[in-house]
Amino acid sequence: MSRREELRRRILKYILLRGKATRPELLEYTGIRAATVFEAIDALKTTGLLVEPGRRSKRTGRKAPDLAVHPTAGYWLGIDFRTGGSVGVITDAVGDVLFREELSCARKNLNDCRLEIGELVRRLRRTAGKEWELVSGIGFADPGVVDMSRAVSRKAVNVPGWENAATGEWLEGEFHRPVGIWPETMIKTRMEYMLRMPDPPESIFLLSLEDGVGGGFIRRGELFVGSSGCGMEIGHLVIDPAGPMCKCGNRGCVEALVGAEGIRGKLREALASGMATVLDPENFSVPDFIAAVPSDKAARIIADQVCRNIGEALAAVVTLLNPSMIVFSGELCKLNEVLLSGVRRVLELHCFAGALQDLKLELARSDQYDTARGAALRMRDKLWLGE
Repeated sequence: MSRREELRRRILKYILLRGKATRPELLEYTGIRAATVFEAIDALKTTGLLVEPGRRSKRTGRKAPDLAVHPTAGYWLGIDFRTGGSVGVITDAVGDVLFREELSCARKNLNDCRLEIGELVRRLRRTAGKEWELVSGIGFADPGVVDMSRAVSRKAVNVPGWENAATGEWLEGEFHRPVGIWPETMIKTRMEYMLRMPDPPESIFLLSLEDGVGGGFIRRGELFVGSSGCGMEIGHLVIDPAGPMCKCGNRGCVEALVGAEGIRGKLREALASGMATVLDPENFSVPDFIAAVPSDKAARIIADQVCRNIGEALAAVVTLLNPSMIVFSGELCKLNEVLLSGVRRVLELHCFAGALQDLKLELARSDQYDTARGAALRMRDKLWLGE
């Protein structure tokens, strides 16, 4: 890549991450002389990737207009393949959602999973109509471990049959678009970082508390992956070797303790000890559990245990990574202050004070479509930036 091409790439990446930028901002960011930077900007405008509304000449005499991505420079399809269903969106090049669909089917094997994903994409294609031709690529947020270089879904312990699946090759063959696959929590982490623009924290660790438990880490805009794609699998960190069996085959993983089955197990233990509760382990749901916490003593005790388990896992994260922010996503986030204060207490017991001094604990800002949107934007960046 030539120096000119690298400069254009840097400028485009800066604008894609932040949404917009002025010429003076880009001069300060690059530290390169104005003529060279402006030449790179004009080249990106000529290709149709950037627009600069309001600029009519080299000297406008007014506040510098914002450079932004041209909305129709490409459309992108994003899929959030969850343990309980699928969400799909088509975005424009800026990242605004144009079309969206949700689908949930009974899954017993890999073929069922593919039928669900395929039907989701076909619905989006029908909804988009002629605009489907603008779709330049497909981004896929995978619920398990991923071989990103080969676009292979290696394993998701909570999805039947989702193992060693050539998801990228299959999707490309079905829909004739380039495909990228990334771990779901990696996409969520990046979206939480972007949603905090223009002043994001230096680093974010995301803890996803869904049916499965996962993590992601981003520092100065760069995602940590791990040499084999297995980094940040905090859900399978063992914190109680004598604890319940996890679907991964180990005992006492974080996921086995704080996931839905783990909470159900704690509830059974409470009932066996003679504790009264309105909750029924045979008809259990996480929303019912959360709703019971304010008024049900057993539910509150279990919530405290769950927060302690989460805090014990995060103590290792804080000690090793020293993030400036931890973000919680998923159903358990509705515990709100019970979760935040409970985890904070455990961290104060187990971590260096210096690592906690400026650490912020926050609940996720993303909505139900943001993971699919994030997958679409990640594919955009893969094709435009070569990431």
